[in-house]
Amino acid sequence: MEKLLENDLLDKETEIHYAYHKSIKSITAMHDHDFYEIFLITKGSVLHLINGRKELLEAGTLCFIRPSDAHCYAGDGNRPVELLNLAFSSRMAEAMFAYVGDGVEAERLLGDPMPPVRQVGAYQTELIKDKLHEITVLPGMRKRQIRAEIRVLTADIFMSCFSGRPDAAPSAAVPEWLVDLANEMRVKENFAEGLPRLYELSGKSPEHLTRVIKKRFGKTPTEWIHDIRLQYAANLLAQTDEAIVSVCMEAGYENLSHFYHLFKERFDCTPAKYRKRNRKEAIPSSKQAYPHRTNIRTV
Repeated sequence: MEKLLENDLLDKETEIHYAYHKSIKSITAMHDHDFYEIFLITKGSVLHLINGRKELLEAGTLCFIRPSDAHCYAGDGNRPVELLNLAFSSRMAEAMFAYVGDGVEAERLLGDPMPPVRQVGAYQTELIKDKLHEITVLPGMRKRQIRAEIRVLTADIFMSCFSGRPDAAPSAAVPEWLVDLANEMRVKENFAEGLPRLYELSGKSPEHLTRVIKKRFGKTPTEWIHDIRLQYAANLLAQTDEAIVSVCMEAGYENLSHFYHLFKERFDCTPAKYRKRNRKEAIPSSKQAYPHRTNIRTV
């Protein structure tokens, strides 16, 4: 078995190695390494031999490989495969896990016998591809910027795909089309329109969509949309000084009384009390900054 080393493969300043493979012919045989790796199947399917097991990975599958994992790839004989591969140093992995904190269960991700595998769907696949492309076309001398952008992207991938979000569930749990739909419905213009937009984006019958969402997320489509809207409203209350009626409308609610009822049911307090508890002022008012001075002379 071949061992790949960080000192031989990773750029010493950016702490990464990135490659987009249009076939698997040039990829090494069974190997392990002293760094971490994320790979994403972007087209076709591949047989992944990992830690003594064999698994078939379809397009949209994201896998997190740890230094303790031994693996290689083989074509499944049916379709050509394309995959992107991002290798990063142990130092970058440690910094990323420290940054996201309890947002991901690092001990579980690092300690499970088999590496974590997730289905991210076509929508998020394209987002990851596009962002990596943006980073890799930066001028080569901008090493610090490349390293910083990769760290941000890696943290975002882990929060999106390996955290407790409903759409970050294992690949067998959520269909690819539902993962894409969940991403689309987090766009404000979509969740503000509510159920009609959900049905339009899904391309499924309301009955089928209701059954799948209830099975996968444990909620009705209406409850699911309310969760997205109310969390958005809570963020606006904590982060902006918009009037509550404006927050209500921004979140997609036309009836203020109905908004108050749903918000109190979700957060166990009124929108005004939520704002009072959670809003912090980065720019203090004059009374806060100068409590004993009513007149300030300027020169």
